[in-house]
Amino acid sequence: MQRYTTKHDDDLRLGSGSTLPGDEPLHRDALRECLAVLNERIHHLSASVRDLAGRLNFAEEDIADVRRRLAVIEERLSHTATKSWVLGCAVALLAATLSGTLGGVWWILQQYIGPLLRASAI
Repeated sequence: MQRYTTKHDDDLRLGSGSTLPGDEPLHRDALRECLAVLNERIHHLSASVRDLAGRLNFAEEDIADVRRRLAVIEERLSHTATKSWVLGCAVALLAATLSGTLGGVWWILQQYIGPLLRASAI
């Protein structure tokens, strides 16, 4: 028996024409040949379905992995401070540092230079 190769989708016979003979002696052989072709098509379709099922399982695993990673990213981003909050804290820290530095310089001037100026004025 020959292996099935498609010439046309509606061709059910391996040989020439696509019409089935009537009540001739080769009718059984032609019917067996048609059944063999159908069997080959079914095997081909079942192999294709198995291949598609394997690819679908692989895609589902990939999608599940992507969803897990996306959930982790969303969780981390929810704990990240917003830009305005960070800028507000930076401005407050800068103001506190600047006022502390200016206060320290003013204190040094009062403690050391103040008595010198009072002593020189007398």
